[in-house]
Amino acid sequence: MLTTFGLGLMEEAVYRELSASPPPAAEEIADRLAAAPDLVRECLDRLLELGLVRPSFDVPDGFAAVDPILSLQESLAGQHEELVRRQRRLAETHAEVVRLLMSDASGRPGRGEQVERLLGMDEVQRRVDRLAGEAVREVLAFVPGGARSTPELSAARRNDAALLSRAVSIRAVGTDTDSYDAATLAHVQWLTGNGGRFRGCATPLPEMIVFDGSVALVPLDPRNTAAGALQVADPGLVAPLVVLFEQTWSSATPLDPGRLPADDIPNGKERALLRLVAEGCTDAAAAGQLHVSHRTARRMMAVLMERLGARSRFEAGVKAARRGWL
Repeated sequence: MLTTFGLGLMEEAVYRELSASPPPAAEEIADRLAAAPDLVRECLDRLLELGLVRPSFDVPDGFAAVDPILSLQESLAGQHEELVRRQRRLAETHAEVVRLLMSDASGRPGRGEQVERLLGMDEVQRRVDRLAGEAVREVLAFVPGGARSTPELSAARRNDAALLSRAVSIRAVGTDTDSYDAATLAHVQWLTGNGGRFRGCATPLPEMIVFDGSVALVPLDPRNTAAGALQVADPGLVAPLVVLFEQTWSSATPLDPGRLPADDIPNGKERALLRLVAEGCTDAAAAGQLHVSHRTARRMMAVLMERLGARSRFEAGVKAARRGWL
């Protein structure tokens, strides 16, 4: 488990020495490990920074080990708070960009030909179909929560299948994914199963699609997406939308598969791999115990992390335990 914190061998050795009761002083640790006292103090500084040690109640000016689970929980809580703050700033940035787009669409000189109003969903869908057919590199999308109608899902499946068949990359960030119905979730699973990539974000964001980093569609009225959309082709306006997407994507996580069908439960070998990883085994060590190649174990772990919506091997172990897979 200590490998989760990125500890070096000496730092881990110092931590284990501090697990004794009462914990030894820094000089005693240095003697036991045959290490320079300055090196031990550097390790203690690092452990203190990570929250893995605290001031000792028994040894004056000494340190005692902290349960790594508690330290990790505190670290994850801090990371979550920072993530929420970042996502809030992203939402504010997106609102400002949309405001600028609306002002440009009203007829600012030199920009009118670059921002076009599309009225009604039928006209918007026709434009999406055309732009999807012309895309050659990448499509980026924000997908708000809620159920999608059968015609919407059919059109999305048709366009996405055509894009993927041409090796066009698709990346989407869904918001409020807990509100997706079974049909919408099934489409997301189809997309990711066929080469598309999808992540979830807790911050509500209006719909947006960017084609090849050069043309974007955003709602004409974010409060009423049925009103239509703005097509934006001005590089100075599309660029911040791409930056916004990349920032949101970097802080988003794969869709939590809590509502995946029962047949997505891991098999015996996958469960064994998760147990070994939770115990601190590397992929290589786990591969040896499972009698599979290192490459196979690494691939199995990557698939399990995607199914669990985990961004690290440790997080995968935590989520697997919560789901009763261990």
